[in-house]
Formats: sequence, structure tokens, C-alpha cells
Amino acid sequence: MKMADHKIGLALSGGGSRAIAFHLGCLRALHNLGILERVKILSTVSGGSVIGAIYAANDEPFPMFEARVRSLLSTGLVRPALRVAFSTLEGAKALFCSLVIGAANILFVALTWLLWFGWLLIPGRIRPKWRSETWHLPFRRFASRTTILRRAVDKELFRGKSLRDLRGRAPLLVINAAELRTGSAFYFTPNHSGSWRLGRLATPDVTLAHAVTASAAYPMFLPALDEELPFDKRDGARRSERVTLTDGGVYDNLGLAPLWPDRDPSISLNVEPVDTIICCRAGYGLRHDPPSQFMIARLKSAIACIHDRAQNAAMKRLFELRESGRLRSVILPYLGQDDSRLKYKPDDLVTRGESYAYPTDFCAMSEDWIERLSRRGEQLTYALIKEHAPELVSPVATPPEAASVGQGGSV
Repeated sequence: MKMADHKIGLALSGGGSRAIAFHLGCLRALHNLGILERVKILSTVSGGSVIGAIYAANDEPFPMFEARVRSLLSTGLVRPALRVAFSTLEGAKALFCSLVIGAANILFVALTWLLWFGWLLIPGRIRPKWRSETWHLPFRRFASRTTILRRAVDKELFRGKSLRDLRGRAPLLVINAAELRTGSAFYFTPNHSGSWRLGRLATPDVTLAHAVTASAAYPMFLPALDEELPFDKRDGARRSERVTLTDGGVYDNLGLAPLWPDRDPSISLNVEPVDTIICCRAGYGLRHDPPSQFMIARLKSAIACIHDRAQNAAMKRLFELRESGRLRSVILPYLGQDDSRLKYKPDDLVTRGESYAYPTDFCAMSEDWIERLSRRGEQLTYALIKEHAPELVSPVATPPEAASVGQGGSV
């Protein structure tokens, strides 16, 4: 097959700043190999959405893009968010909203329990048929730590750019979030945004900062974005829906959902056929959590277990699709890669043990960690493409570490 015949989809997983640094190395390798410019669709989640949106929004040479990302990693997003919190009205609004929502929820739960106990005292034959699970507070969370982060992201990274500004650019950027009320994926793209459950968003002028923040709103620390939005339904009607958007990793932390070859364009939005998937996974290696009797720690470990299994199942499906002929090539640069299974392992490989333990956050990262994580992403991408898809490499690509890819030499 000719190199140009491949329809390439690239997925950048979640993982906070760790993912940004790892994906930077993967993108550097893909750029040096002449593959990045031929990617048709770029699907991103959480930390992957940050770097993916920066790449899609800036028409600049790769070295300038890399310098921009390294500067972001060195600074982090926590410090800019704190500046917004303490120097703008957004912080005061978030504090006020938190106090109001907290007090209202306490009163709401107390009232619900009182009504439930009273309901038990009423004889069964005359009990009212209440459905307390449908009750909710009559107002939305209009400001939070997440809206503070959104404002910081816009100021530091995107300067008011919207998704519509990216129309007609390649690759097509798909930013993945999760909609909690329906349990469905919510995709932001320059063409159409929305969910198969809710419909197509009728107001397409969404800022990049909004989409990226929704995708990166890790539920343990950042409240979901709570909004009332208009949607165009499949029956032609337009209706407003209340949506709660959170980290896309809740639904699919690998960002593979928009790339599956069996998506139905009559149901799903932004269906772009691909036959080659490159999935950069910045997850942990093997977990070994400390023992704990505390409920929160147990829940955290349980969620991590479910999360890991879901990602492993998605990875397994990738290779099954390749074996069945539905995909021509699959490349999976994985931070937790078992190094002993690499066919073309470089002598100076940054090992899994040296790199996998960086936490999932958006704090400032040291230069040593930036280099370590990005270097591993770059080395794994070179090695795996050489082993599994050397036909993807551009004939004019001759970076020092990739000159022998596809020629039988050593990386």
C-alpha cells in the first residue's frame, strides 16, 4: 500500500500534564517521520485536549509549537488559575456559588430524608407515589473552580479563539467530554458539536477554552460545567437541555470512540473514516496502591480499577479490528509499555520505571520530567512505527533517530 493511501486517525489520551509531556514526544516523532501532517482526524481527551487544541489552533512551525508546550508545562495551569481566582470577579462568583450550592444541597438532602421518613409512616394504601430520584435543585452551578480554570486557559493559551476559527483546517479536531446526565460522549469539533443522545448543538460558536476545560474537568477536583443549551434534534425540533459536562476520560480516556470504523453517520456526529489508528496512551504502568481502610481511598482504587479495565478493553478491540482487517495499522505508544517486548529498543531508552509515576495534575513540571516523559514518547513512537508500520514513514523523513526506520537498521 502506498503511504498516501492511509487514512490516519490520531488519539491523545488523558493524564494531565503527564499526558501533555508524553504526547509532545509522540508528536515530535510523528512530525519528524512526516506522518503528523497527514493525520486526518485528531481525537483528544483531558490533558491530550490541551496539547491537541494548541497544535490545531496555531499555524506555526513545529519547533515553535514545542516551545509553546514546554513553556506551558514549566508554568502549569494551577498558578494562572489562582491568579484568576484572586484577581477577578470569577473567584468571588465561584466562592458565592459554592456557599449557596453547599447550603442548598444540605437543606435539600435533609428535607428529602424528612419526607421519606414521613412517607414510611403513612399507610401503604394511601401513600403518595413520590419519585424523589427525579427531584433536583431549581438552579445551576453558575461558577466554580472549573469556570476559573476555563478563564485561565483562555487567557494563557487561546486568547478568545473559538472552534469555528478552526474550520477547514486539517486535521479535524475532536475534543472529547462526558455528559453525566445521559452517560454519553459529548464531542466538540469545528464542524458540529453535541451528543448522539442530546443532538447537535445549535450554537456552534464555542470557545476552545470551554471545550478543553470541559474535557479536562477531572471530577475529583473540578465540578462539571452545568449549562442550559439548545440542541437540534434528529426529528427537526430544537429544544433546550440541561447538560453537565466533565472530563472526557470518564467516558473514554483513550479518545478512541470517534475513530472506531463501525460508527454510523446517521446516529453519530463527525464520522470520518480511518483505516490507521495511532493511539498515544499516557496512563500509568502497573498500579500498586497502598492499603487503606478509608472509604474515599477505597473508592478511588475501585474507580481506577474500572478505568484501567475499560482502557485495556479498548486496546484489545483495537488489535482485534486490525486482525479482522477493519484497520490496516495500529500504533500504540504507551507510557506503561513493557520495555522487554520492544523489538527495536534504543540503547538510551527512558524506561517505564523512570517515567510512569508522575501524577495526574496540571501543576508546574520540572525540566527533567518534561524531558523524561517527552523523550519516552518520542522513542516509543519511533520504535513501534518501525516495527508495525514502516510504510507510514515519508521518504523524505531523515531525523537522526528515525533515519533507519523501515530500512532494517537500529533506531
